[in-house]
Amino acid sequence: MKARHQITLLLKQWLQLTQNESHALQIGRWSELAKIQRAKDLFQADLTDALQAWRIESPDEPAFHLLRHQIDRLRDLESQHSELLAVRKREVREKILLLEQSLHDLYFFRPGCAQTSQAA
Repeated sequence: MKARHQITLLLKQWLQLTQNESHALQIGRWSELAKIQRAKDLFQADLTDALQAWRIESPDEPAFHLLRHQIDRLRDLESQHSELLAVRKREVREKILLLEQSLHDLYFFRPGCAQTSQAA
């Protein structure tokens, strides 16, 4: 039962990280998002190890299917985050293009503005 308890704790921590990730995505805190994703990468290895230990400790225990529900829920949240991240990336790319166009326009019109101010 030691491994099962560890799995339960890891899944709860993963859910908390996933909720934090959702918040970071929504408000565009990219450095915070990167930290959360690195932490989740570390959790993945721990979860895999705990699942393997549980299968060895209790190979016939049917409760594994109960955890499957939690894992599926987390997977769904991860999928939603992927979609949200793709949208946010597209929005950022569009803003960058708009800023680049604005910078180009300012550079293009700047000489004319400078001549007008000198004439006054």
